[in-house]
Amino acid sequence: MNQPRDGGERTVAVILLGSPGSGCTSVGAALAAQRGGRSIDLAQRVAQHLGVAEASALVAVGEERYREVEAAVAVQTLQALEDGDVVALGSGCLGRAEVGAALAGARQRGARVVALTASVRRLAYRNGLDAPRSVALGNVNHVFTQMLHERDAQCQALADGVIDTTHTSAQEVAQALSSLPQGRDRLAGV
Repeated sequence: MNQPRDGGERTVAVILLGSPGSGCTSVGAALAAQRGGRSIDLAQRVAQHLGVAEASALVAVGEERYREVEAAVAVQTLQALEDGDVVALGSGCLGRAEVGAALAGARQRGARVVALTASVRRLAYRNGLDAPRSVALGNVNHVFTQMLHERDAQCQALADGVIDTTHTSAQEVAQALSSLPQGRDRLAGV
Protein backbone atom coordinates (compact mmCIF):
# COMPACT_ATOMS: atom_id res chain seq x y z
CA MET A 1 0.00 0.00 0.00
CA ASN A 2 2.93 2.33 -0.43
CA GLN A 3 3.05 2.94 -4.17
CA PRO A 4 0.48 4.93 -6.16
CA ARG A 5 -1.58 2.80 -8.54
CA ASP A 6 -1.12 5.05 -11.56
CA GLY A 7 2.33 6.44 -10.84
CA GLY A 8 0.85 9.77 -9.66
CA GLU A 9 0.18 11.13 -6.21
CA ARG A 10 -0.64 8.51 -3.61
CA THR A 11 -4.28 8.19 -2.54
CA VAL A 12 -4.42 6.75 0.96
CA ALA A 13 -6.80 3.95 1.82
CA VAL A 14 -9.67 4.88 4.14
CA ILE A 15 -11.24 2.56 6.70
CA LEU A 16 -14.67 3.59 7.96
CA LEU A 17 -15.83 2.50 11.39
CA GLY A 18 -19.30 3.05 12.77
CA SER A 19 -22.36 1.62 14.43
CA PRO A 20 -25.22 0.25 12.32
CA GLY A 21 -26.83 3.14 10.46
CA SER A 22 -23.88 5.53 10.79
CA GLY A 23 -23.31 5.44 7.03
CA CYS A 24 -20.19 3.32 6.53
CA THR A 25 -21.57 1.54 3.46
CA SER A 26 -23.12 4.56 1.72
CA VAL A 27 -20.25 6.92 2.57
CA GLY A 28 -17.74 4.27 1.53
CA ALA A 29 -19.40 3.81 -1.86
CA ALA A 30 -19.66 7.58 -2.42
CA LEU A 31 -16.03 8.19 -1.41
CA ALA A 32 -14.72 5.35 -3.58
CA ALA A 33 -16.70 6.70 -6.55
CA GLN A 34 -15.29 10.21 -6.02
CA ARG A 35 -11.74 8.92 -5.75
CA GLY A 36 -11.94 6.21 -8.39
CA GLY A 37 -11.03 3.53 -5.85
CA ARG A 38 -12.53 0.24 -4.72
CA SER A 39 -15.45 0.25 -2.32
CA ILE A 40 -15.22 -2.74 0.01
CA ASP A 41 -18.16 -3.47 2.28
CA LEU A 42 -17.32 -5.96 5.04
CA ALA A 43 -20.95 -7.02 5.60
CA GLN A 44 -21.31 -7.89 1.90
CA ARG A 45 -18.09 -9.91 1.94
CA VAL A 46 -19.16 -11.79 5.07
CA ALA A 47 -22.55 -12.66 3.54
CA GLN A 48 -20.85 -13.84 0.34
CA HIS A 49 -18.44 -15.98 2.36
CA LEU A 50 -21.37 -17.51 4.27
CA GLY A 51 -23.46 -17.97 1.12
CA VAL A 52 -26.47 -16.14 2.56
CA ALA A 53 -28.30 -12.87 1.93
CA GLU A 54 -26.66 -9.90 3.62
CA ALA A 55 -29.89 -8.70 5.26
CA SER A 56 -30.38 -12.01 7.09
CA ALA A 57 -26.80 -13.25 7.46
CA LEU A 58 -26.52 -12.83 11.23
CA VAL A 59 -29.87 -14.53 11.84
CA ALA A 60 -29.19 -17.29 9.29
CA VAL A 61 -25.97 -18.54 10.87
CA GLY A 62 -26.17 -17.23 14.44
CA GLU A 63 -24.17 -14.47 16.03
CA GLU A 64 -21.20 -16.57 17.14
CA ARG A 65 -20.55 -18.02 13.66
CA TYR A 66 -21.22 -14.66 12.00
CA ARG A 67 -18.73 -12.85 14.25
CA GLU A 68 -16.05 -15.51 13.67
CA VAL A 69 -16.36 -15.18 9.90
CA GLU A 70 -16.65 -11.39 10.16
CA ALA A 71 -13.35 -11.19 12.06
CA ALA A 72 -11.56 -13.51 9.61
CA VAL A 73 -12.84 -11.59 6.58
CA ALA A 74 -11.96 -8.26 8.24
CA VAL A 75 -8.37 -9.39 8.85
CA GLN A 76 -8.05 -10.68 5.28
CA THR A 77 -9.49 -7.44 3.87
CA LEU A 78 -7.27 -5.17 5.98
CA GLN A 79 -4.15 -7.15 5.13
CA ALA A 80 -4.90 -6.91 1.38
CA LEU A 81 -5.71 -3.18 1.46
CA GLU A 82 -4.39 -1.12 -1.45
CA ASP A 83 -3.99 2.62 -1.98
CA GLY A 84 -7.32 4.21 -2.87
CA ASP A 85 -9.43 1.47 -1.28
CA VAL A 86 -12.33 2.50 0.94
CA VAL A 87 -13.42 -0.13 3.45
CA ALA A 88 -16.75 -0.01 5.29
CA LEU A 89 -15.61 -2.02 8.31
CA GLY A 90 -18.50 -1.17 10.63
CA SER A 91 -18.11 -1.96 14.32
CA GLY A 92 -19.18 -5.54 15.05
CA CYS A 93 -15.68 -7.01 14.85
CA LEU A 94 -13.71 -4.27 16.61
CA GLY A 95 -13.47 -6.09 19.93
CA ARG A 96 -11.48 -8.93 18.37
CA ALA A 97 -7.71 -8.80 18.98
CA GLU A 98 -6.85 -10.08 15.51
CA VAL A 99 -8.93 -7.31 13.91
CA GLY A 100 -7.25 -4.71 16.12
CA ALA A 101 -3.83 -5.97 15.02
CA ALA A 102 -4.83 -5.93 11.33
CA LEU A 103 -6.26 -2.42 11.73
CA ALA A 104 -3.00 -1.25 13.35
CA GLY A 105 -1.05 -2.84 10.50
CA ALA A 106 -3.17 -1.08 7.88
CA ARG A 107 -2.65 2.22 9.69
CA GLN A 108 1.12 1.64 9.78
CA ARG A 109 1.01 1.16 6.00
CA GLY A 110 -0.68 4.56 5.64
CA ALA A 111 -4.42 3.89 5.84
CA ARG A 112 -6.59 6.50 7.56
CA VAL A 113 -9.26 5.35 10.00
CA VAL A 114 -12.40 7.46 10.34
CA ALA A 115 -15.30 6.86 12.73
CA LEU A 116 -18.78 7.82 11.60
CA THR A 117 -21.35 8.60 14.26
CA ALA A 118 -24.87 10.01 14.50
CA SER A 119 -27.45 10.77 17.16
CA VAL A 120 -29.18 7.80 18.80
CA ARG A 121 -32.51 9.04 17.43
CA ARG A 122 -31.16 9.15 13.84
CA LEU A 123 -29.53 5.73 14.17
CA ALA A 124 -32.75 4.25 15.55
CA TYR A 125 -34.63 5.71 12.58
CA ARG A 126 -32.08 4.41 10.08
CA ASN A 127 -32.35 0.94 11.63
CA GLY A 128 -36.16 0.90 11.61
CA LEU A 129 -36.50 1.12 15.39
CA ASP A 130 -38.64 4.23 15.44
CA ALA A 131 -41.99 2.43 15.06
CA PRO A 132 -44.31 1.30 17.85
CA ARG A 133 -43.82 -2.34 18.81
CA SER A 134 -45.25 -4.89 21.22
CA VAL A 135 -44.15 -4.69 24.85
CA ALA A 136 -43.48 -8.43 24.54
CA LEU A 137 -40.27 -7.52 22.72
CA GLY A 138 -38.91 -5.76 25.78
CA ASN A 139 -37.08 -2.47 25.72
CA VAL A 140 -35.45 -2.75 22.29
CA ASN A 141 -34.46 0.91 22.25
CA HIS A 142 -32.61 0.59 25.56
CA VAL A 143 -30.61 -2.41 24.34
CA PHE A 144 -29.91 -0.66 21.02
CA THR A 145 -28.80 2.55 22.76
CA GLN A 146 -26.50 0.61 25.08
CA MET A 147 -24.92 -1.19 22.09
CA LEU A 148 -24.48 2.13 20.26
CA HIS A 149 -22.67 3.75 23.17
CA GLU A 150 -20.29 0.79 23.50
CA ARG A 151 -19.54 0.58 19.79
CA ASP A 152 -19.26 4.34 19.34
CA ALA A 153 -16.64 4.49 22.10
CA GLN A 154 -14.67 1.66 20.44
CA CYS A 155 -14.82 3.33 17.03
CA GLN A 156 -13.74 6.73 18.30
CA ALA A 157 -10.85 5.25 20.29
CA LEU A 158 -9.49 3.58 17.13
CA ALA A 159 -10.08 6.46 14.70
CA ASP A 160 -7.89 9.26 13.38
CA GLY A 161 -11.00 11.44 13.23
CA VAL A 162 -14.76 11.39 13.75
CA ILE A 163 -17.54 12.68 11.51
CA ASP A 164 -21.13 13.11 12.70
CA THR A 165 -23.52 12.00 9.94
CA THR A 166 -26.73 12.97 11.73
CA HIS A 167 -27.57 15.84 9.38
CA THR A 168 -25.35 15.12 6.37
CA SER A 169 -25.70 13.04 3.23
CA ALA A 170 -23.27 10.32 2.22
CA GLN A 171 -22.03 12.57 -0.59
CA GLU A 172 -21.33 15.45 1.83
CA VAL A 173 -19.34 13.19 4.14
CA ALA A 174 -17.47 11.69 1.18
CA GLN A 175 -16.61 15.20 -0.01
CA ALA A 176 -15.23 16.06 3.43
CA LEU A 177 -13.11 12.90 3.33
CA SER A 178 -12.00 13.18 -0.29
CA SER A 179 -8.89 15.19 0.49
CA LEU A 180 -7.60 13.36 3.54
CA PRO A 181 -4.09 14.40 4.48
CA GLN A 182 -1.40 11.74 4.45
CA GLY A 183 0.47 10.84 7.58
CA ARG A 184 -0.60 9.52 10.92
CA ASP A 185 -1.60 12.67 12.78
CA ARG A 186 -5.18 12.78 14.00
CA LEU A 187 -7.42 14.47 11.49
CA ALA A 188 -8.01 18.08 12.46
CA GLY A 189 -11.45 19.51 11.88
CA VAL A 190 -13.02 16.20 10.91
